[in-house]
Amino acid sequence: MFRRAQLFPLWSGLSLLAYAGLLLLDRRAGTLRAAAAPQTVLLYSAAFLVYLAALFWLEQGGSYSTFWTWVTAVFSRLLLLFTTPTLSDDVYRLIWDGHLARSGVSPYALPVNAAGLDFLDIPQRALVNNDWMASPYLPAAQLLFWLAALLGRQPLLLQTILVVCDLLAGLVITALLRLAGLPARRLLIYLWSPLVIVEVAHGAHPDAWMALLTLLALYMALKRPSSTLSAFLSPLFLALATLTKLLPVLLAPVLFWRWTWPQRLLYPALTLLILLPFGLSAGWGVGSELDGRGLFGAILIYTSQWKFNSGLFSLLEALFGGPDSDLATTAAKVVLGLALAGVLTAVFFLARRHVGPRATLRLAALPFMAYILFTPTFHPWYLIILIAFLPFLPPAPDEKWQGWWLLLPWLWLSWTAVF
Repeated sequence: MFRRAQLFPLWSGLSLLAYAGLLLLDRRAGTLRAAAAPQTVLLYSAAFLVYLAALFWLEQGGSYSTFWTWVTAVFSRLLLLFTTPTLSDDVYRLIWDGHLARSGVSPYALPVNAAGLDFLDIPQRALVNNDWMASPYLPAAQLLFWLAALLGRQPLLLQTILVVCDLLAGLVITALLRLAGLPARRLLIYLWSPLVIVEVAHGAHPDAWMALLTLLALYMALKRPSSTLSAFLSPLFLALATLTKLLPVLLAPVLFWRWTWPQRLLYPALTLLILLPFGLSAGWGVGSELDGRGLFGAILIYTSQWKFNSGLFSLLEALFGGPDSDLATTAAKVVLGLALAGVLTAVFFLARRHVGPRATLRLAALPFMAYILFTPTFHPWYLIILIAFLPFLPPAPDEKWQGWWLLLPWLWLSWTAVF
């Protein structure tokens, strides 16, 4: 029998066995999808059950170990670094964008399949999805792709860079838990999350970079600024997060009350300043013809035309007339857009009254929850930014246990999203 103190290494070992299984499956089948999908789901579910068991054991008084938490976090990601991204092919777009940037060509100017880019052809170009569009990734994301391209054109390079971002996010969460007066063991909710591990270490999704920047923006806002430079960093980090994917703009109602007026003005000013050279060189992509070119061309196609795996949006669309009706689609978007605006308004006024670190971090999760519930397009990696805020939701030792009810549905979704 294992003594109670020995159980943490047991959870760690069982977790690593599940990820080692995914690596062996990838080596044997050459993919984690297609014919290998049942085994992938089984191994992912095994990792998730160990994750839940470890969380439950810790909350029941189990002895927390920082050492085993980080050993498991690092080695689970290392194992998946040696798998080839097959659950998503987005990594090839990232490689192509980085290749263009390294060659001095804007990734927003031309679609991937444009004949004008044939002189830069590489094998990964043929693997890029939606090759009739230019890049949908904003400039701060392109910075990472360019950095990886300086080193080579292998998916492993991007996987590694994003795993570093992911682990750094874990360090920032540790610091934020300390600021909020919450138990250090809650870090496990993020660092051991199978969805985060798979979608970053295997899938190489830049959401890990976005999550890191967003957490840094909050940390710099919540800690007492020691200088003018540190006060400048919070809006800078949020601007860079927004220019990775637009989603972190949803935190503006929360941070408004934590910022001074110079910081409130600096955030949009920095965002526009960074965007300006890219829009001027490749066009803004906001004309009447949506051809996927320009800085915002692909993003506008995504937001106006794409629908996939949605929740409330699909229900409303069916209620208003079905997915084949443009009127039903528009009506569903309007209703959910108004609902999101309502959530952001409520968060704005709540953030004014509740300014402590713990309340601020909990309020910061609400806009991301609303986005996940309301978006017309949902992929599992969209949850990464929300999971980064889940460690702050469960109650502190002096709070009522009912706070766990806010966390449980999102843990459930992070498991079932794989299906």
